[in-house]
Amino acid sequence: MCMSHLHRSLRRDAHLKHYGRLQYTLFLKGIGLSLEECLVFWRQAFRKINDDTFNKEYRYNVRHAYGDVGGDAIRRGGGYSPFSCQKILTEHPPGPGEAHGCPYRHFSMENLTSLLQSCGVTDRAVLQGVREDKESQKFHMACNRVFEHLHKSEIKRAKDEGFMTAAQLETIVHPNEYFKRSYLLKHMGDRKPTEESRPDVKMEG
Repeated sequence: MCMSHLHRSLRRDAHLKHYGRLQYTLFLKGIGLSLEECLVFWRQAFRKINDDTFNKEYRYNVRHAYGDVGGDAIRRGGGYSPFSCQKILTEHPPGPGEAHGCPYRHFSMENLTSLLQSCGVTDRAVLQGVREDKESQKFHMACNRVFEHLHKSEIKRAKDEGFMTAAQLETIVHPNEYFKRSYLLKHMGDRKPTEESRPDVKMEG
């Protein structure tokens, strides 16, 4: 849900502040976008600025996240790893005008409900469960509750047909795992994904 909010904010404003850009850039890196593809993505998204401004103010940060520039350790390590849920929950809480962070933690319940409803979550029991999870600070549980609701039929089929093991359906604790699992569930009917056809998800804490 955090990436959905970032994407919606970016589409609306044609801009994200620093931590929002970093969180989203590393997510895109984690799902397999190359540096050049990511630069094209950001250039097109920042449609209200000219090339000169983009190159001067934003291009370097994307290259740095990928390890294309920066100190030796950054370059040797291939840049930064996509943020885990724990990192998003505990570091750099969003301030005014910022879109990063975790909606389950950082949104008011009213704003969270609006976001969930805009994403197709209208079931009262699910929304009440999310409210209770949020109040007890079980943010991972709220996120997984919504995932399971949105993918209910696919998860049942995956279990019934043995497409995914119980271990592969354990609690999601990383936005890139959320994306990967959603992708695999939504594409079950296409053909059984091979390692080559699966989204390239690189995750570290």
